[in-house]
Amino acid sequence: MQFSTNKLRAVIQRRAARTAAIFDMFPDEAIVIIGFSGGADSMTLLDILYMMSRRWRKTIQFVPVYVDAGFFKIAKQKIDALREFCKKRDCELKVIKQHSISRIVESGENPFPPCFTCSRMRRKVLLETANSLGANLVALGHHKDDLIETFFLNILFSRRISAILPKQPLFKGLFHLIRPFILIDEDYIKRYAKLRAFPVIEKNCPFAENTEREWVKKNIARMEAERPAIKKNIVRSLFYPKPEYLWGEYRDFAEKLLR
Repeated sequence: MQFSTNKLRAVIQRRAARTAAIFDMFPDEAIVIIGFSGGADSMTLLDILYMMSRRWRKTIQFVPVYVDAGFFKIAKQKIDALREFCKKRDCELKVIKQHSISRIVESGENPFPPCFTCSRMRRKVLLETANSLGANLVALGHHKDDLIETFFLNILFSRRISAILPKQPLFKGLFHLIRPFILIDEDYIKRYAKLRAFPVIEKNCPFAENTEREWVKKNIARMEAERPAIKKNIVRSLFYPKPEYLWGEYRDFAEKLLR
């Protein structure tokens, strides 16, 4: 379905607002760290949250944080464009250089998949920044496709049935990760960023085309092309789990039964 820019904005904003309200994401007063990669997801997230906040009777300060992991040298004009983008939305971009992330991820001694290591290290930087500012909310631009892909990644490669949460407590509630876009299609977000001509940084990961996530994404797209309701049904299934048909109570016997 093709939307105009205004219609697309309205759809995204309405779904994000509903998700934020149902999962109680924003209190009356807060500092909210936004994981700001310079990609379409995070730029759209900041743009939509800013517009939503103008209607709130809340005191919310958004702090976009760009973690420079050192995979690529980012041109100054691109960072300047991101700073200007944030300034127009009444916030100041924080750029944190953490080149140790790329060194560890690309090291032959890293035993974990690149995406897993990179995301954990970036998240650590965001939480440390939140802690330094007295904030306990970190907003991420994960969308519906990320949710579905993570669900399958966990089943196929991590050997567990789990997904990601709209509002996820960490360290016994000291911090919360919030995902206002968790039920919004990736395609809507990408199209909106393109229509608005956001200064998106396109290439920021050397592993983007050769990961387990990319493999899962391509296979889900193939299934969706053949059966158009697949993605909607996958998300709906997360609301109707049947633990009585799973084997969690026999976990202690798993290795003995499966070897």
